[in-house]
Order: sequence, then structure tokens, then C-alpha cells
Amino acid sequence: MRALETQNNDGLTVLEAGCGNLIVTYPDEVLHDAVTKMVRNDIGRLPVVTRNMPHQLVGYLGRAAVMSARLRRVEEEHEREPGWLQGLA
Repeated sequence: MRALETQNNDGLTVLEAGCGNLIVTYPDEVLHDAVTKMVRNDIGRLPVVTRNMPHQLVGYLGRAAVMSARLRRVEEEHEREPGWLQGLA
């Protein structure tokens, strides 16, 4: 996205626009750590790669997916379910 914001991006290849020092996350990494990488590096998506084959892409993690998961968790925490105290009222 930053490459598109520059003045002379006509004829720019993907390789030229990209970064050689990729910031990645792993399937077994804690979500909080992955989000911290995104915030610290001001990026919206992280490629997900395997630890033993770091050149093999297995997915990507984006801000929208993170926020959606957080919203579901908040909604679940605020959902009231009848419990054992209900019978005492």
C-alpha cells in the first residue's frame, strides 16, 4: 500500500514494491503476539508460515479477522445463560 502512495509507481513490479524483510506469524503463535507485531510494524496483515518451512505460506492473518474474533468473544462473555442460581430465586 505504501508503494502505491509514492509518486513514481508506474511500471513498479511486485518485487520492487515488496519488502525483502518479511514479518510473519506462525500457526502456533499466540494471537496477542501476532497482533503486537502488526501494531508495532504498522501493518494490517501478516503471512502465516510454518516454522519448519518458512517459505511455505499456509494463510494470512488480517485486522478484520482479529477484530471479528474479538467481537465474538465479547458477545459470548455478555450472553447470559441460566445457571444453578436461577432455581434459588
